[in-house]
This record gives sequence, structure tokens and C-alpha cells, in this order.
Amino acid sequence: MFFHRFIDSTLIKILNKMFHMKRILIIGNSGSGKTWLSEKISSRLNVDVIHFDKHFWEPGGFNKKRERPIVLDEIQELSKKEKWVMEGVFGELAEVATPRGTHLIFLDKNWSECNEALLSRGSESSSQLSKEDAKNNFDKLIRWAEEYYNRESKASHHWHEKMYKSFHGGTTLLKNRSETMLFLKTLK
Repeated sequence: MFFHRFIDSTLIKILNKMFHMKRILIIGNSGSGKTWLSEKISSRLNVDVIHFDKHFWEPGGFNKKRERPIVLDEIQELSKKEKWVMEGVFGELAEVATPRGTHLIFLDKNWSECNEALLSRGSESSSQLSKEDAKNNFDKLIRWAEEYYNRESKASHHWHEKMYKSFHGGTTLLKNRSETMLFLKTLK
């Protein structure tokens, strides 16, 4: 009996990896752990990571957006790859990749956990901008991330929840660090 349960659970994990974990979208607020989780998944499943931030922003910091049609075309092309994990807060970009996605992970963490993570990691543009510009951009990011639960754009909790509920493939909802760690254990 134990042997059959072990085989069944192992088979389920293998099937999940084969069919649902080929093209993974990770969405959530800034500071929710999307980048960290995408890197972990990438190393465990041997898939490429595509960070929406690297396509959305001009090089040199997070203060100048790239042209929207160019960004959308790039994400569309990248989504044609056989295997990937894409991550970011920009629901509009995730939406472009959704038809090819096989699994969507929604990091639905509360603001205090996201804020703590943002403050502990600090500004990601500090190496690219002057200290003063980096601090100003980081302060803007904190304010913008805090509004995630109230705004109505495609980079909002409301939109991410809608994407999660309507996704056509496998889904995973992770509400805190403990759930994220448990999820990663299933990918071993």
C-alpha cells in the first residue's frame, strides 16, 4: 500500500513537471519574491528565466520605459520558446505570454512581507544611477508597490487575481514564504 502511494505521488510530480511546468508565469507585487522564485525554478527545471523588468525599462535604471510595441513584441517572441519561466509585476506583459503558458504562479503576499523584502534588498538601480537618483527611484518604488492592492491597472492585485482565476493551465497560489518553500520542495 505504501509503495503504491509513493509511486502515485511520484508519478503526479513527474506529470506535473512534464505538462504544467514547461512555460511558467510568475506574477505578484514588487517584493513578493518573483525574481528569487524564478531563479530557483530555473535551476531545478532547467528552463530560461525572462524578467519583465529587463524588457520594460531602458538600460541604466528603472526610470525610463521602453516603447510599448517593442516590449510586447519581444515578450511575444520569447513566449514561443519551448521552456521558460517569466516573472514580473506587469500584467500586460504576462497577458501576452499567457496563451503559451502552461502554469501560472500568483505570489499573493501581504504588503508587510513585500515591504520587508523590498527594504532588505534595497534599490536595484543603485549600481546604475547616482546615489540620489537611486534613492528617489527606490522611494517611488515603495510608494508604487504599496498601492498594488488599491490600483486598477494591469499591474495590480485585482488584475493579477483575475489572471490567476481565469488561467487555462495549472495554477499555484502562494500567500507567504512558508508556502513558497513548500512549493519548491515539490519541484525536487
